[in-house]
Amino acid sequence: MKDGRDEQREKQRREVLKKHLGEFPLDALEEPDEINRFKTDSDYAEDVEIATIHRTLETLRAAMNWGMAQTPSFFKKSPFHRYGVRMNKKMETTRDRRLMVEEEKLLLDTALEKMNAPEHQFVGPLLHDRLIGALELCCRRGEMLLIQNKRVNWDTCQIGIPGATAKDKENRRIPFNPKGRLAAILKRRADLGPEAYVFGSATGTYQPNIQTAWETLRLLANGLEPRSRRAGGEWNREQLRRIDLRWHDLRHEGACRLLADGVDIRIIQLMLGHASIQQTQRYLNVTDEELRRGLEVSWKNEGRPLRLASGA
Repeated sequence: MKDGRDEQREKQRREVLKKHLGEFPLDALEEPDEINRFKTDSDYAEDVEIATIHRTLETLRAAMNWGMAQTPSFFKKSPFHRYGVRMNKKMETTRDRRLMVEEEKLLLDTALEKMNAPEHQFVGPLLHDRLIGALELCCRRGEMLLIQNKRVNWDTCQIGIPGATAKDKENRRIPFNPKGRLAAILKRRADLGPEAYVFGSATGTYQPNIQTAWETLRLLANGLEPRSRRAGGEWNREQLRRIDLRWHDLRHEGACRLLADGVDIRIIQLMLGHASIQQTQRYLNVTDEELRRGLEVSWKNEGRPLRLASGA
């Protein structure tokens, strides 16, 4: 029997499907290529974990199975089969993409230099700030883009995430370092007024779509010149798959850095907005981090001195 939280999640999955796939005619949903593109190349795929995508696709599969059972049927066939759309549950625990400091610096420098140009509509500085926001706040992209200046509390150095904009519909507050790089961005954007969006446009208006700029940045940072979407869309997507960096990885990286710095995992759970600490443990691969910390004790002691065998 589903509780209120399960019903809320199911409703959210239906809303996602309506938003991202509702524009297609029904027969287009029968094609595995369309669903696989949503699974790997959509804005939604950039923002969530593979487990969340699988739950959403399970909702779609159930809806299509119901549609095929009707008279007359809404669908002739399902895209979910051995040679079509597959949901590999093992992939839910194998992804552990980390963002190295050198790669982060390359992305930030590319945003300020190559993308601060007319051909990129001068979006580089804005994208630079959003990258820092994702790493420092560890919140989801949709939540971050909806943060307004009025949600920034300088007395407590916290940013409020309203439940209405959060995936789990729960209010939460995320602390920030008043002397850190994020604080500098918050102070600069505060001049736009309380209703302005911290990670919005140059004038503070809400910008829900940053996917094109994010794709361009990844390509340029890796020495690749993006091709026009009409002629080189598939080439661009292939290069992005090779680079294998998603926006959601920034949230994961920020949380992993907190854990490595010794922040209590319960604090990280609250920042991420996870329902349980077990979810956070799986998300951060805590066992690996604990193993590293244990070995660091030995590394700091430079190991045990070697002793000659008796009688040597």
